Amino acid sequence: MKRKLIAELAAGRETTARLLDAAERLFGEHGYDGVGMRMLADEAKVNLGAATYHFGSKEALYIETFMRRFRPANVQRLKLLREAEAEAKGRPLTVERIVDCMIRPPFLQGLAHPNSHALLARNLLMPPPFLHAAIHRELKPNVEAFITALRRSLPGVPKDMIHFRVMFSMGSLLMFTAQRGAMGPAHNPKFDESILKELVRFVSAGVQSKPAVAAAAWPPPPRPPKRPHG
Repeated sequence: MKRKLIAELAAGRETTARLLDAAERLFGEHGYDGVGMRMLADEAKVNLGAATYHFGSKEALYIETFMRRFRPANVQRLKLLREAEAEAKGRPLTVERIVDCMIRPPFLQGLAHPNSHALLARNLLMPPPFLHAAIHRELKPNVEAFITALRRSLPGVPKDMIHFRVMFSMGSLLMFTAQRGAMGPAHNPKFDESILKELVRFVSAGVQSKPAVAAAAWPPPPRPPKRPHG
């Protein structure tokens, strides 16, 4: 009985992994609306009932597929930042060190899981409505930690401007990693590390550059409209 239970659990984990891998490829290529549960089941080589059993709905599968890569990268980014701050012993970090902590985890994760590039880009640019809240919950505290670190290192740059520069940084990362994925599997880790350092240097130069608009003249950014109550 115990052996049977172990075998069933192992089979369930394998089915779940195959579904998530298939979903990562298909959702990245076609988006949420372009993929059905039968298509996913066929790609994963499992029956439709198994797909429904393990995730319940396409929406739940989509969220889990995205978070499988997104959440660990965010955890690692914050871990690297906290370690760097501990080493600095209260001194502001260099902008380049902060940017490296911010970019390195998703960059390396993209190399390890090339199919995640398209899905990450699609959901950071145009997430389906049901994913907005999940991304906001996961990303907001992470982004705020990096903005706080950058504000300490760049006291003359307004917070709103730093926020935009962080967005520009992630845009550069997404554009490059999409191109890197098209180059095929990594065969030379030194090349990827060199490219990562070049990307960090490039982004850091922009993040800490002299503002194009003086801080006193920086206008307030637009705010999303408030939702009506009731």
